[in-house]
Amino acid sequence: MKYRYSTLTFFFLLSFATLGQTTFRFSGKVIDADTKLPLPGASVSIGSIKKAILTDLNGDFVLRIPKGEFPMDITFVTYRPYRQKISISENTSVIIELQNLEKELDEVTITGSANAGVKNMSIGLNTLSIKGIKKMPAIMGEIDILRSLQTLPGVSSMGEGANGVNVRGGNVDQNLIYIDESPIFNPTHMFGLFSVFPADAIRGIELYKGGIPARFGGRTASVMNVNMADPNLESFKMNGGIGPVSNRFTAEIPLIKGKLGLITSARVSYNDFWLKLLGNPSISGTKANFIDFANKLYFKPNKKTVISISNYNSNDNYGVDSLFSIQNIIARKTNFRYGHRNLVAKVSYFFNPKWSVSLSGIYSDYLANTFSKDTVNQFRLETDVKYRSAKLIFDYTPSSKHKINFGLTGIRYQINPGELNKEIISSISPILIPLETSFETAAFVSDEIELSKRWGLEIGLRYVQFFNMSSGNITDYLDSEPKSISSIKSVTLNDKGKPESTYGGLEPRISLKYSFGEEDAVKFGYNRSQQFIQLISNNTTPLPTARWKTSDRHIPGQVSDFLTMGYFKTFKKNIFETSAEVYVRQTKNILDYISGANLQLNPNLETQLLVGNSKAYGLELMITKKKGETTGWLAYTYARALQQIKGDFPAIQQLNNGEWFSTDYDKPHTINAVINTQVAKRHTFSWNFAYSTGRPFNAPVGIYQVADRKYPIYTQRNNDRISDYHRLDFSWTINNPAMKEKRFEGSWNFTVYNLYGRKNAYSYFFKTAPYGLVLTKLSVFASPFLSLSYNFKLK
Repeated sequence: MKYRYSTLTFFFLLSFATLGQTTFRFSGKVIDADTKLPLPGASVSIGSIKKAILTDLNGDFVLRIPKGEFPMDITFVTYRPYRQKISISENTSVIIELQNLEKELDEVTITGSANAGVKNMSIGLNTLSIKGIKKMPAIMGEIDILRSLQTLPGVSSMGEGANGVNVRGGNVDQNLIYIDESPIFNPTHMFGLFSVFPADAIRGIELYKGGIPARFGGRTASVMNVNMADPNLESFKMNGGIGPVSNRFTAEIPLIKGKLGLITSARVSYNDFWLKLLGNPSISGTKANFIDFANKLYFKPNKKTVISISNYNSNDNYGVDSLFSIQNIIARKTNFRYGHRNLVAKVSYFFNPKWSVSLSGIYSDYLANTFSKDTVNQFRLETDVKYRSAKLIFDYTPSSKHKINFGLTGIRYQINPGELNKEIISSISPILIPLETSFETAAFVSDEIELSKRWGLEIGLRYVQFFNMSSGNITDYLDSEPKSISSIKSVTLNDKGKPESTYGGLEPRISLKYSFGEEDAVKFGYNRSQQFIQLISNNTTPLPTARWKTSDRHIPGQVSDFLTMGYFKTFKKNIFETSAEVYVRQTKNILDYISGANLQLNPNLETQLLVGNSKAYGLELMITKKKGETTGWLAYTYARALQQIKGDFPAIQQLNNGEWFSTDYDKPHTINAVINTQVAKRHTFSWNFAYSTGRPFNAPVGIYQVADRKYPIYTQRNNDRISDYHRLDFSWTINNPAMKEKRFEGSWNFTVYNLYGRKNAYSYFFKTAPYGLVLTKLSVFASPFLSLSYNFKLK
């Protein structure tokens, strides 16, 4: 009995204490930050006192909480979690706004082919958003599309400072690069350090690594379609940035509200002081600057018509105080200037929801000059590629499951291979290489149809014809000897208006998809493509002044057959996406060069070239996390790129005994990892890790001595590899919290490129020494490189 009374007394005192404790009414509403609509079913929890509740249909909640400070967590599917400490001393009511991660998706990730792998027909397609690219660590804080591409499977480069990218075993000139339908012949500034695309004026990028649509042609490896943004037609917007490499400014101007608008973007660099500050005295006089402009005028006179005019201009100016030799000319200071002049006019008309047509006129001019004002050996070497094109494209969509695309294209190339000292008085004699003129015409049709819930098919056919209209002499060589000056049989003048040579044929394209369900699918793709313009350079990475050459009777067009197959799967409501793709490509009529080839200003270029075949194959694996506070992807690529060069006379022309050997860009293993973490609304951290097998190079097998000088002996090409490459980058973006409720937004971006200071080799070269050969390693960025930039936006 005594025990029973004690128990009753304990519960009485506990009840009294509980009743005596003061609690307050804590209520609130949870809404979408953008739409202001309520979020029913959101979880509201108060951590230390273990109270939790779900919001009702109106997004409301009510809790009784004692006095004090408590951590509060609010979560809702596809929304950013909200964490905040609350202080309760009276009845309190709050409104909580949650950020929709699906609307922020473009800001935190780059989507791979798995993003649409289950839903559409595309295979080997990567789509990139500029908002995602801007969050990635960038060298010197400079937003770079090409470097961002290199984080994706199947895309690589020769190293820092390399010109362009290599896609699935292709050379840099085998990539068709468009900016609003106009071609880019050199996609980099400063000899490969930065890409030419003004990021603030770009809407997005499509990279086709396989399954290339029939509307594209002219290159055998990939298509990179860069789309400029359309201007805002309702309100003025402005953004830009200040960084260690360049200043940027972009404005969107509605000229006639709702109908006519202009977007204009400019980027200007000022790099000379870096060379003086960080360089050694031998390059203190080096100058390196670039500028680019992009503009787009967008006009909607009515609901059925859209007219746009876009242009892109760029210019690089690079000068170096060192001895430089060209065509046996030595000057003490040499300057390089190169850039693009592009213009596109396009009219689109929508007859009805099913039929539309577009007509485009494209102009592109790529100029590259090398000159010196040396008083003794003054010279100027001018080259350029002029591109003129017209496109007529029809789109017919009989239903949501059936799309047909067909059209015609015509291209005129005019290449100036080189003019030395034209209209310049100097001790250097003028050399003028005849202009090369050619035409490329094509007709194409593509039909994409959803056959059933599981089967989808896209089939296309492209017919292309290429005509080389030689404007100079036609040289024929003896059939019994390799092409050389001594084996010339005859030289005749080509009849004006008559093609000197023609190439072409059908290019079938097909993609087939089978869906196992809503979350996984398998795809197969095949395409044939042809290429009639190539970049002629025997450097590891082509210089901006390298020579472009169209096919002729001695240089046939490339023909490539490409097969690919992939499996795509999503997990946990599309939060995770995975893809696995295998591919194989065979290409005929690739070019290599004889030892010691003389390519610049050579009127008989074919005597320096060897024709062969190449093959590439690989496996690409990728897993992506698209949603949540932490996003990113991990990609692994196994890839091989090999070539076989036998020439017309294998006994004396074949390379490496006629066997298959690695190309300059053959890198068997590549790993890329990208992580973006937004720990708070104002702070974003990003990491980028890259690893790849070292690229091949020519290693000597011995030395020979003449008098007192030693010389290396080379017997094979690409018979060794430089050391493996790996690098870690970091960036921290801080949005200005003081600007939360204002139209003006500012952010700081702090970046560390090559965080742990890896001295990656760009190339090896050998020096002779009394005891033999000394291996010397050249590194471009051999230590951590820090940068701080400021970006702003006026909405």
